[in-house]
Amino acid sequence: AKQILMEHQPEPGELQRMTPEDIKVVYGNAMKSDPLLEDENNKWMRNLGDNYDLADVGAEYDSWAQGYRMLGGYIDCDNHKDGGGSGSGDGGDGACSRWMMWAAYVNPNYAGGGRNEYFGNKYYDAYGYETSSGSKLDCHSSNTEWELLGVYRQEFYQFIEQISKHLWAIDDYEYVVALAGLAYMTDDDCYYVGSNEYGNGVYAGVQPVYGGSFQMGLYSDAQCIVLDGDTAMTFDDFGLTSDLDLGSKDDGSLSDDALYQLYQYWTSAQENTLELLNEVYSEYKYCTLCMDYPTYQDGYFIGDYGTDDDDLINQCWKFHSHDSFVCDASCMALGHYQGTITQIDYLGTTFGESWDGSSSSGADTTFDHVEKGYTSSSAESKFEKFKANAFLTFSGIMFIATFLAFSVARGSRDPIDSSDKKRSLLSKEERRAAKSVSSRRSSKSAKSKSSSNKSSTGKSRSSSRSKSASKSRTRGGSSGRGGSRNTGSRSGTTA
Repeated sequence: AKQILMEHQPEPGELQRMTPEDIKVVYGNAMKSDPLLEDENNKWMRNLGDNYDLADVGAEYDSWAQGYRMLGGYIDCDNHKDGGGSGSGDGGDGACSRWMMWAAYVNPNYAGGGRNEYFGNKYYDAYGYETSSGSKLDCHSSNTEWELLGVYRQEFYQFIEQISKHLWAIDDYEYVVALAGLAYMTDDDCYYVGSNEYGNGVYAGVQPVYGGSFQMGLYSDAQCIVLDGDTAMTFDDFGLTSDLDLGSKDDGSLSDDALYQLYQYWTSAQENTLELLNEVYSEYKYCTLCMDYPTYQDGYFIGDYGTDDDDLINQCWKFHSHDSFVCDASCMALGHYQGTITQIDYLGTTFGESWDGSSSSGADTTFDHVEKGYTSSSAESKFEKFKANAFLTFSGIMFIATFLAFSVARGSRDPIDSSDKKRSLLSKEERRAAKSVSSRRSSKSAKSKSSSNKSSTGKSRSSSRSKSASKSRTRGGSSGRGGSRNTGSRSGTTA
């Protein structure tokens, strides 16, 4: 055995020191084919540690230079969450835990401008002087200058809950949807809910799906890893909805009208796809500041308005203090192979699926929690492009419509050639009827002319006498009759 070891011992004179860049390349290539580093030739790289080529976790960073983003959920049967709420419905070996994966970042270009450096129109440095530009909140972009601090896993329920507790008011739509979703999914990873239409036992648990989204899934096993493919039922069929519950801080001051509206939000959110909950939390897939305001505690301001520096809560610290653990390469590989996390570049390896935030169009998109809307640094130019494209589209539609109308009008007529010029527009029957009418009219006209010629002389003489008499009568009586009519007319108008 000693001889064998001697044969495999390297010659010190032939060894070459690897540069950090060499190690990064070798590590990246190994992770592509062996993400768990199980190959004998790759196991040595496990000792590099998870902080290799990342931001310095031992350094201090300003709170406004820290950000995070939600990557998506995944299922892990080897790392069970601590405490209750994770057991299976039949008392077996325990359910496979549901985790939310998230990433933390630091902004090396932060100039001390606080929140305004990312969202304000004017940016100021630490000394109060206006700077030329702000920082981009784009840690989700593949071209970002933010540095990855680490990737972590947190109990799925805890992640959703911690955001709900500190970022919304008690009567906000988002707050109610979050609480309704949490109540519907529960903090159990897997539990027995009943039988399907075939009499087989059914278990339920959160099911992470593509794009960092999630829903309630039905499973045939007590660990909730094998979906029940035989049933046509959904989680909704088991009637596990709950009544509106705004939490222990609810002081009962909301009006009946307000409560009715919140109840509508609550009931709409409790359905198996968790569509509304996914919609509310989709903003956290984009780069989000760890510090933001206003800050709440269970729906109510911390302090007077939730904006004082001493009252603000660092959301990344809340994650860390509530069951968050380091997510190493093997952890990210689980999410990657399950197809449920969004794209992230880690030590030269890309994990997860591409999504809007990893595309060029979504690279500078983020969510402003004060204005409650998505924003983009290129929003104005995009809007101008939209207007130009809309105008071109409208013009094109009008041109095509006009052309089609013209073509239809021309197509409704028969083609005209030299022989068609002599073709009558009337049918044979219509031409016979027209000739018959014309002949009758000609006959009547001839008779009329004949009788007219015979009486023309008499009429002429009679007409001359009649005109002479008429003129004399008119001259004699026009003044009296005309004055009488005009007076009557005026009198009627005055009345």
